[in-house]
Formats: sequence, structure tokens, C-alpha cells
Amino acid sequence: MPRLIVSYGRVKVIRLAVVAVVLCTVLLTLLHHRRQPREPSIYDYTEGRTSPWRDWKNKQNATRTAEVNFLDHLIKKHGLTSEVTWSARVVQAKYDAAGHGRPSMTDVAGKFMPKSFANARIQDEHLKLGVDRTALKLPVASGVKGNEVDASALLFGISTTYSRLIYLDSSLMRDWERWLTDGTGGSNGASLLLTLQKSNKQEADWVEEKLRSLGIDATVLLSEGTGESAYVDLLHKLKSHSTSQAQKEGGSAKSYIALVDDDIFFPSMGKLVQKLSKFSPDKEHYVGAPSERSDWVIEGDKTLTYGGGAVFLTAPMLEQVTQLPCLTKPEKRGEDITEPESHQTGEQWDLLLYECITKHTSTDLHVLPSFYNPEEEQLYSDHDRRILVNEGYASGTQPLTLHHYKNLHRFEAGKGHLVTSACGEACFLQRFRFRDDWILVNGYTLSHYPDGVDTISLKKEPKKQKQLDDDDQKVVFGRRIVVDGGADDRSADDDVKVVAWAGRKRTWRLLDARAGEGGEIWQAYVKRRGGGNSFGEVDDRPKGDAVHAEEEKTDKDSVVVLIWKP
Repeated sequence: MPRLIVSYGRVKVIRLAVVAVVLCTVLLTLLHHRRQPREPSIYDYTEGRTSPWRDWKNKQNATRTAEVNFLDHLIKKHGLTSEVTWSARVVQAKYDAAGHGRPSMTDVAGKFMPKSFANARIQDEHLKLGVDRTALKLPVASGVKGNEVDASALLFGISTTYSRLIYLDSSLMRDWERWLTDGTGGSNGASLLLTLQKSNKQEADWVEEKLRSLGIDATVLLSEGTGESAYVDLLHKLKSHSTSQAQKEGGSAKSYIALVDDDIFFPSMGKLVQKLSKFSPDKEHYVGAPSERSDWVIEGDKTLTYGGGAVFLTAPMLEQVTQLPCLTKPEKRGEDITEPESHQTGEQWDLLLYECITKHTSTDLHVLPSFYNPEEEQLYSDHDRRILVNEGYASGTQPLTLHHYKNLHRFEAGKGHLVTSACGEACFLQRFRFRDDWILVNGYTLSHYPDGVDTISLKKEPKKQKQLDDDDQKVVFGRRIVVDGGADDRSADDDVKVVAWAGRKRTWRLLDARAGEGGEIWQAYVKRRGGGNSFGEVDDRPKGDAVHAEEEKTDKDSVVVLIWKP
């Protein structure tokens, strides 16, 4: 009997040991074979899907250069190949003292890349990355920087959801920071009234604290509506907020009250303030600022816009609008007042505003266009197959607004706009053409045309201009729409230029941009391995295109870094 007891005890111990070994083996197997996260792509980044910034200059190995630490950051955060082709140089703005303004294309006499790319492996222990420290001087129109803009006349109203605000590391709020602050942690004078749909006070308080920590003069309230009705509710809250702020000690009334989509970006606040100042704040004015073609529609033979998600009202106009029967709060509407079917989607509050104002008032919608003006669109040539018409963000235009920039263009505007801290708001998206067939669209793309590139002037084609002078050739705008755009908005020399090229095109897109300790701005433009050209804003090769060649494929990513000195 004792032997049986001992044997049973040993068996029990052995069984427990076997179970423990099996469990450990299974656990180790799961840990070893767990699914690895996919490498992020450049488009993940331009949608804001990256971790917050870390100090790439002072972490890890203190003996490594700033360039090596920056490359290491790019590789780890954005999934670049460990071996890349590398080029870097210092850039500095050369301001135009004569005040000629910004041309459609800025021609630079020198070469962009006098030296070829170098291969770099981040694993190399003693890696040294070359930087051309001879400053490349680029002509830039004299323009204000963020800390020089006084936007105290503006009150912005936005309605959105808490989930959109916290999505992708609060990327929307960080974008708002670029145009609602002075760039140094303080407000630029503009105020923001934000309403949260389907939310609660705890979330609203957190968002308000977050916005204020970024330097934004923000007030966050709960919305009493959703979709379209949320913007009707916002109209009335803006009126109350504007009045209460003006009555406070030391407060002042806002001259221009804006309703905007949450994904609107204002890259030229100084220019915006100047444009709006032409509309007397003491009179009733209604102004829209569409960004590009997608903000316009054609109904029959008429061209229309409802503001493109960016509408400005003077204080007297806001007072009148909030009294209109079609824009009263939902609970105050009479039973006989119903919204058209198109309004039930909750997606086009600017359409509702336009139809209500044009029906019940005599005020016209004045339009301040950015990338797309229907009248100027007719000036684009159609006979040269080398031209890809309407280049959008790469057109050389200094825009007032960017709309749907993440979804339509996979572009993180806040990162691209950071360069304005070094060279002023007039340099953002400015085009520079170099003698060695490189074109820089500042803060957006960098392109090389190995087979050559030309620029073609569009506004000085007599035949086209004569056609536009004929009444039957003019664009017919919709009811009560007045377009306040012209050559002075487009270029310094009244000459719109487009890029014409044949053969190959190699494009590096902005991947990252960071501010250094001395105020310098580091831009990283990246061309991913595998080739593939970017044809215009749709990133697609036109059907039947036999002029533009496909780019050869490579086995490593390519990085070009520009270091802008303040």
C-alpha cells in the first residue's frame, strides 16, 4: 500500500509537470507566431495614422547626427526600407522686397540636386549622412507668418462628433491648431465655437481643455441636433456666443462669423482676413470660399456653389439669417414648414443655407475661389497632350481653403503647412522650377522629369481670350452668385502656367515635417519603392495615354530632406 501511494504521488507530480510544460510551450508558440502588424505606408501617414512626435534629435545615441536620428525616426515610424537613397540640403527664403507677389511658377536659375543620391543603411554603426549646407535661396513673396496675423475679427463655428475628434491621435484638432493659433502656443485672435453631436458634458469638457492646451480660444458646447440640423443649431449658438462675448468686460464683437466643415483648412489666414475686410462688417454680407472643382455643381446650363463647406456671415447678416423661417431651431418650426428631401441626409448644410437665404433675402452669395474658378478653367489648353489639366494642389495657386484634403488628396495639411513658420504663409504650395528639371511644390510634392519639362502660359492665348469675350462663351452662374476672383488672386504676373512633360516623372510626396530647436523646419519627401507615377490629383494615368511613361521600379525607398532656415 505505501508503494502504491508513493507511485500515485509521483504520477500526479509528473502529470502536473507535463501540463506546465505543455502550457509554456503553447504560450511561447503563440508569442512567437503572433500576427505582426503590417508596415505602415506613406498614405497611412498622410491620413494622420502615426504616433505623436518624439524628440528625434536627443534620444538614443547622443553621438549620432541629427540627420541620422531623423532618418531613423522615418524608418521606424513610417515603415521605410532599412536601406534608402538619401539626399538633403539646406534651404532659405529670399523675400521679394519689391512686393511683386507670388507667380504661378517660380523659375530658379540653379540646380536643385547638383550631386546624386547616396545609399544609406540605418544599421551601419558609423553612418554619416551628407547634407548640402550651402543654402539654396528660393524667391518667396513677402508674406506674414502665423505670429504676425491678427484674426481677432473672426469667429468660427464647427459641429462634429467626439469620435472624429479623437480619431488618429486627434489629427483634426492638430490641424486646427495651424490656423487658429500664432504657431507658438498662443491664439491668433480668432475664436472657435465647437458643438459636439451625440455627446456628453464630460467629453465636451475634455475637448475644450485639449483645444485650449493647443493655444486655441475655444468654447465647446453640446449640439441639439445632428447632421444638417446641427448646423442650424450652431447658427443660433454662434449668435448667442458672439453677443455674450462682446458684452464681457474687455470683449469685442466679431465682424465675421464662419460656419465650416470640420475638415476645412485655412492655410492663408492673413490673406483671408484681407479678403474679408473688403466686405463691410456693418452691412449684410454672405461669403463662400470653395476650394476646388468638387465644391461646385452644374445644374442645367448653370454653374453653382453653395460655399464649399466654408461660409462667412457678417454680424448683421447672422442676425437676419437666424430670423428666417427655414433656419429657425427645429423645435420652433411650424408644422407647415418641411425640409426638402435633399435636406434629410444631413450632409449639405451649406445648400440649406443658400436656398433659405436666396429665397427670403436679397443678399447675394459672394464667392472667393481657391484652386478652381469656372471662368478661368476655360483658359486651360486642350491641344497639348503633355498637359494634365487642372493641377489642383500642384497648380501654384495660393489657396484660401483646403477641403476634404485627407480623403481626396491623402494629404496631411498640418504637416505641409509647418514650413510657413520658416518662410511665411505665401510660400505654402509655391512651385519652384529648377534648371535640372526638378519642380518643388512646397509642403506637398517634389518631382523630377528625367526627359525634360516645360511650362505653358495659359492666360496669354489670344484665341482663347477672344472666345471668352464673346457673350455666348461666358460661364453662366447660378442664381445670386457673384464670383469675386481674378488674376490678382492667382499670380503676380497675371499669367497662369501649367506643367507640360513627356516621358518619365518621379514624384516624392511629403511624408513628415518637424520643427527643430533653432526654428528650422525639416521636411522629408519620400518616393516609395516599386515605382508608379502620380498623374495629376487623381493619381491615375489617363486612359490611352501614350505620352507619359511608367516609372521604373526600385527595391528601396528614396528620401529627400529639405531643412528650411528661418
